[in-house]
Amino acid sequence: MALFRRSRSPDDGSRPVRLYYASDIHGSEGLWRKFLSAARVYEANVIIMGGDVTGKAVIPLAQTPDGYEMELFGRREALSDEQQIEAAEMRIRANGMYPHRMTPREIERVSSLSEQEREEWFAEVMLETFDRWMELAAVRLADTDVRCFLMPGNDDPPGVDVSIENAARVEACDDRIVQFDQYTMVSLGYSNRTPFDSPRELDESELYDRVDRLAGQIEDHGRSIFNLHVPPYGSTLDTAAELDDDLSVVMVGSEPKLIPVGSTAVRELIERYQPMLSLHGHVHESAAATRIGRTLAINPGSDYHTGRISGCLIALRGDGVRHQFVTG
Repeated sequence: MALFRRSRSPDDGSRPVRLYYASDIHGSEGLWRKFLSAARVYEANVIIMGGDVTGKAVIPLAQTPDGYEMELFGRREALSDEQQIEAAEMRIRANGMYPHRMTPREIERVSSLSEQEREEWFAEVMLETFDRWMELAAVRLADTDVRCFLMPGNDDPPGVDVSIENAARVEACDDRIVQFDQYTMVSLGYSNRTPFDSPRELDESELYDRVDRLAGQIEDHGRSIFNLHVPPYGSTLDTAAELDDDLSVVMVGSEPKLIPVGSTAVRELIERYQPMLSLHGHVHESAAATRIGRTLAINPGSDYHTGRISGCLIALRGDGVRHQFVTG
């Protein structure tokens, strides 16, 4: 369904560039499929996935004499035939986790690994699925002229970068400048420091320098786009519950205490360069759009655990931009 009709301007008669942006799908294969379908559904020329694409847990399917056994959300299930097994694996992937068939001996071996060794094992299992996602993109986007950009976010482990670089129809954009049509995009998937000590975090000064090094090379920020995983500080795109030292939510009466958790560096960079558009994710519960000077800054939020993908459809035409939040 096209949400933007073709329009002509008195100056150049150009057709708007349709861009679809989403972020923070956290390993949900169903949402990755919906993201790829957005190009067709919304007639988008460009689709951008803004980081935090991988999941956080492997669910072992333990081999038994009668088939396999697994535990999901506290419920143990026996799987006796291939149809049951494949259906269970589909449910696991839909919930942003990775199914892995294992013998009892393999489970015992992984359980005995050190924390670092277990992280490396998890990355191997995760990358098997991630590489399949890249293959799916090649199939879905075959015979189209759609540009598909993808970068890791702060939660994504090492290794995904290589898979993205090697993908046939997905273009890496993290920590670099890319161009489409008459627009130039600067991207960075790192965040400022969080209480969770995730894999890709930087001090504010280094975050500023990384983006500044790229943004400083662009001559016309009237047609530039910032694709920065972390939103700007105090922008309404970065409001989340405050956490204490034990990572418990701080309460004020019966309500969580809400605070801005975005990046001061990103805020300063937007105020300095004033790109036409700034795209963000990271803070799931803070879906919003706002203006910072002339810059339209957007965070579509994330409800990945519901099976719905939260995105934003954007029309770029000259130095003008329109947007509409969409959920699928």
